[in-house]
This record gives sequence, structure tokens and C-alpha cells, in this order.
Amino acid sequence: MKSVNAARIVLGLLALPVAWIGFKLGTHRHTGILRTLAEIKPFLRRASNSSQEHAAAGSASPGPPHSVHLSWKASTSAVAGYNVYRRGISGTIKVNAEPVAGTNYVDSAVQPGQTYYYVTKAVSPAGAESRPSNEGLVVVPSP
Repeated sequence: MKSVNAARIVLGLLALPVAWIGFKLGTHRHTGILRTLAEIKPFLRRASNSSQEHAAAGSASPGPPHSVHLSWKASTSAVAGYNVYRRGISGTIKVNAEPVAGTNYVDSAVQPGQTYYYVTKAVSPAGAESRPSNEGLVVVPSP
């Protein structure tokens, strides 16, 4: 049982560099492009510690909830905000109800073991959306 948990932790830790490289290759410096994605390293550290504690205690309770922290460069045009879109196994959805006023968003509706792709679109004061940013990839580790 401990070796299975250790293997999951190692695989989870390997997912971070792969996701980061994919993100870096898929983005560029144009206005409104996703710049920073998935602050997942602290989560992996917490998940690793949690898994080790649960294995030692023999508990099978679920790990901490997952979330993806997004940030992007502000548009140089006048905008009312930004819309954030997530593509996963169930299709593409807009994850924010109202345009995001700043250049940060936390998506806490992600599932462990899933791969997601994110884009942002600037929203003009008239409500029109810009073309999408480059796509950013996030792999959420399994607990």
C-alpha cells in the first residue's frame, strides 16, 4: 500500500514539470495572453505530506480540494473585464459568471487526475469578446 502511494506521489511530482513546459511552449507575450498558470507545487507538497500521513494512519479519506490559479497580462485596450474558458473531457465552458475585473482567477471546480486547457478573452465595455488567448495546459494530479 505504501509503495502504491509513493508511486502516485512521484507521478504527481513529474506532472508539474511536464505541465510547466507545455505551458511555456504554448504561450507568448501578446497582450491578454495567459502568462502564469497552475500554482501546483504547494499543492503537491501538501498532497505528498497528506498521503504519507494517511498511509501511516491507514486512513482512506480524500485529499485536499484542487484548484487552479490563473493570471494573465492586462490588455492595453479598454476592457470591462475578462472571461475565462476551461476545456476538459466534458467540453468547453466559461467558468466565470461575470467578467473578471482583474488579471487573476482561481478555478476551484477542477477534478483530480484530469487535464484542462484554459483561454481568456477580453470583454469590451460594449460586451464584445476578443479573440482567445493562447491555450494553457494544466494537469491536476490525482490524490
